[in-house]
Amino acid sequence: MRIDAQHSYSERYTLAHLETILKRNRFEGSILAGPIVPTPDFVRGIVVPAEQWCEDCARHPKFRGISVAQVHGLPWGEWEARSIPVDIAGALAAVPDLAAAHPNLRIAIADLGAPFSADWARLLDAAARFPNVCCKLSGLREFPDPRMAVQHALRLFGPARLMFASGWPGGLPDFTWKATLALFTQSLGAQSIETREQILGGTAARFYGI
Repeated sequence: MRIDAQHSYSERYTLAHLETILKRNRFEGSILAGPIVPTPDFVRGIVVPAEQWCEDCARHPKFRGISVAQVHGLPWGEWEARSIPVDIAGALAAVPDLAAAHPNLRIAIADLGAPFSADWARLLDAAARFPNVCCKLSGLREFPDPRMAVQHALRLFGPARLMFASGWPGGLPDFTWKATLALFTQSLGAQSIETREQILGGTAARFYGI
């Protein structure tokens, strides 16, 4: 199953619009980042922002995780005990300490650890040393050399801990979902079918329990 591991939607760019795009590109499912809302069948899971986390979320059949943008003052131990996956955006430097303190917490680094900095490669290397950490190959436009960034992540994590995510509709109208996939494909380069299918869906299915 091919899965877009992170997207949202808007009034202008609706989930119905995305469904057409995914079908055209042979993707069977997706992970929505946002509040719990009614969704079409192709949305296989919803990752809610930490500030909207509640028990009602946990009971929703499509609830699959929590996304955080700042790491302080959050119930990491509770989420670990309840086997709730966590997406972390914009806080790459904090990931190693969190992964070490909570070895059973499934962590996904959003946007390949963006923003890019002089320390990015070192910080990603530190995070990749923990087997409970995965990485989303999204946000590639934030990197001066997307191919370098993807190849570095592939060496560190391997395909079993990497997942493609479009971040749609971010970048529109200038940068389409198809252009995002093309940039990912070019950056990944020639790989085995097994490697490609892991990154294009297998990892996300395991990580989010789909």
